[in-house]
Amino acid sequence: MNSKKVSVIIPARNEEEFIQKTIENYRSQDYPVEIVVVVNNSQDKTYEIAKGKANKTLNFPDKIGVSAARNEGAKVATGDIFIFSDADSYFGKNAVKNIAEQLGENTIGSPLGRQDGKGFKGWLFFAFKNWTHRLKIYDGVIDGILFCHKDIFFKAGGFDKNKKIGEFADFISRAKLAGAKYKLFTNCYGTTSLRRYQKNGYLNSFIFWIKWKVTSILKKEQKLTEKYFDDK
Repeated sequence: MNSKKVSVIIPARNEEEFIQKTIENYRSQDYPVEIVVVVNNSQDKTYEIAKGKANKTLNFPDKIGVSAARNEGAKVATGDIFIFSDADSYFGKNAVKNIAEQLGENTIGSPLGRQDGKGFKGWLFFAFKNWTHRLKIYDGVIDGILFCHKDIFFKAGGFDKNKKIGEFADFISRAKLAGAKYKLFTNCYGTTSLRRYQKNGYLNSFIFWIKWKVTSILKKEQKLTEKYFDDK
């Protein structure tokens, strides 16, 4: 008998290409999950696809933003554990079971990352990111997936609805202040699309993140964020 109920919360905006594959992956895990999809200002068939596959599907015709969408999903989720997943990210085998068995009430976690598909640049990207994770140089999310107990999520106040990027790091920071501990789960992998990096170029993306880090320290990242992430 499963003692912990798990809810997977997926924000989605114009994700008809990926949403079915992502939902089906979570359905195929060897641990039962409740799937909550929050459709945010989609102009395609994302809502129709999700409604036929998810346990709960919320639809917001106006753009509310990815962080607010995650918060709305958490409001209706009934799980003890929340897994926040991007619409183009999913798990390898046994991941949900490992999380349910190991996640404590005050733990925030993320898995190691892998690319969806093949390619040397993608492999190198995740090799570097996983290395920084393992050495505890970076506490955050590299594959669009974060999980935590519901109690610590609400205690930390959820995601900052005004943030389009950096929202995971911001949430982790506030959750730590609320008593949470961050843990990298090295016995499971999150697989994600690298479409944004492929579209913008790996070098350009790397330069952007450096600029964003500098401007965020100066509290002037809003304009830079809107320029590159208006689709969120």
